[in-house]
Amino acid sequence: MPAVSSSAAGHDRIRSIDAEQGEAVCGGGVSLRHLMEVLLPLGWFVPVVPGSGAMTVGGAIEADLHGRNHHMDGSFTRHVRSMELLTPDGAVRTLTPEGTPDLFRATSGGMGLTGVVRSATVRLLPVETSLVSVDTERAKDLDDLMGRLTAADHRYRYSVAWIDLLARGTATGRAVLTRGAHAPLDALPARSRRAPLAFRPGRLPARPRFAPHGLLGRTAAGRTAVGIFNELWYRKAPRSRTGELRRIRSFFHPLDGVPQWNRIYGRAGFVRYRLVVGYDEDDALRRIIRRVSRRGCPAVLAVLKRFGTGDPGWLSFPMAGWALTLDIPSNLPGLDEFLDGLGEEVAGAGGRICVSEDFRLRPELLGAMYPRLAEFRALRAELDPGGVLAPDLARRLGL
Repeated sequence: MPAVSSSAAGHDRIRSIDAEQGEAVCGGGVSLRHLMEVLLPLGWFVPVVPGSGAMTVGGAIEADLHGRNHHMDGSFTRHVRSMELLTPDGAVRTLTPEGTPDLFRATSGGMGLTGVVRSATVRLLPVETSLVSVDTERAKDLDDLMGRLTAADHRYRYSVAWIDLLARGTATGRAVLTRGAHAPLDALPARSRRAPLAFRPGRLPARPRFAPHGLLGRTAAGRTAVGIFNELWYRKAPRSRTGELRRIRSFFHPLDGVPQWNRIYGRAGFVRYRLVVGYDEDDALRRIIRRVSRRGCPAVLAVLKRFGTGDPGWLSFPMAGWALTLDIPSNLPGLDEFLDGLGEEVAGAGGRICVSEDFRLRPELLGAMYPRLAEFRALRAELDPGGVLAPDLARRLGL
């Protein structure tokens, strides 16, 4: 079920901002991009940012959104003080972590299956400038990457690694690691300090003519194209660069600047597959990376992050461990069997598949991944006995 329609009266409006306490009350249909544009000139920022600014506040709660700063700040709902939920019986309930803990935690990451988030009060992150100070470095293989992440992630608020999943042999898992933090005022050039919070997102450019429609939808050509892209992307990255100042959009939302970028996957589109395995399962992560690499999967987007302590949402995806995200062409031959094998590997390692973006997970694996699943199902049966909210995902997984 969609988060909240932006056309619903009042649901796409920011109701109030407390610039002293750092809190915003906004409708569930407010996009994080719009919220960011309003907050930055006031010296505040959205506490958790996804890869696209198009996500709504309601969607961020219902997916219990995580970002590049999970190892420091947790997921989105950890920063929600309260929310208004329209439940299937037509009632509007005010939820808080203290007053209504069960329904609050079931809604956090509950994919809209407990109702529609009408509004939320969100705690904000203070910032001094509208720029990000970024450090970039290359990792020669997966072990090198994991070592760098483990050794220094605690020094950065934001951290993500792009992995070349077509690299093999001794280069398997080679990566470009990008980490950063909101730039302090004294990091800006003198001319920029006069308006340090200026934020001009600008208009999105037209779709570039040089991006052939469906280039990655053709398997052999797709592997070749991605292989060339990966080689160029890895080679052009600096071996080590520190303190580069970047604008908010280029750091957090690079794909938002490429309209209809998803069309390079062709009419079949792509599957986004997210998984996480615990820090005591390094070997499982290595096996998964090798499995994907051997498969020759042309995934332009393949990123690795470190998650911090798991969040309290009953179906929240994050848990302490290694989180891997893949974009895989939907017409990859043998995709179903390939994902089944990954799912079994993840489940065997005590990990999780992200349910909110899943299309293939077998229902019998779900309980092992989400230990509070039975409680979620019981609460859902009580809230919605008539099955008003019954999308395909819920029916397939018995939610």
